[in-house]
Amino acid sequence: MGEVGHDEAVKLEPPAPLSDGVIVLRPSEERDVALIAAASDDPETRKWLDDEPLTAERQRDLVSRARERWRSGRAAPFVIADATTDVALGLLNVQFDDEEVAGLAVSVFPEARGRGVASRALRVAAKWATLDLGIQRVFAEAAAENVASIRAIEKAGFHREGVLRAHCKTHGQRHDCVMFSIVLSDFADG
Repeated sequence: MGEVGHDEAVKLEPPAPLSDGVIVLRPSEERDVALIAAASDDPETRKWLDDEPLTAERQRDLVSRARERWRSGRAAPFVIADATTDVALGLLNVQFDDEEVAGLAVSVFPEARGRGVASRALRVAAKWATLDLGIQRVFAEAAAENVASIRAIEKAGFHREGVLRAHCKTHGQRHDCVMFSIVLSDFADG
C-alpha cells in the first residue's frame, strides 16, 4: 500500500476485511446506513462526539463520502461488523496525521456495547496500521470522564501516556483527554 501522508494525495485502497474471528473491519455499505443513522442519534454517542445526527441528505451520500476519504489517503473509515452475521456493530476511523502517525476513533452502536467490540476493533486496526502500513505510532484518546472508552483502549493493548489538559473539545467545551499509544514493537510477540 505504501506510505500514507497527510500532505500527499495517496490513494488508499480498503484492504480485504480485517478480522480477529469475532469482529470484522470493512468498508461501509448501503445496508449499514440505517444502523449508522440510528446510532448517530443515540444520547450516549452524542455525549462524547461532536458529530451531528445524520440527516436524510447525509445518509444518502454516506457510503460515497467514506469511499472518498479512503481515496484521499487521509483516513480509513471502517464499519465494525460481527464476524458471523456481518451486521454492523459500530464504526472505527483511522486518521493519518502523517506517514508515520495515525489516530484511531471508535464508536460502538448501543446494542453492541459491553461485548468487547471497541477493544477488538482498536486492536485489529492498530495491527493493520503498524504491521501492514508501516505506521510507527498509533494513538487513541478519550475524554477523562469516559470510563468505558478508556477501558476499551487499555484492553486493546494501548499504553496510557497521560492526561492532556483542555486538549479535546466537544460541544464547544474544552476538556481533559487521556492519551494512549501503541507502536510497532508492541506487536513483537504477536
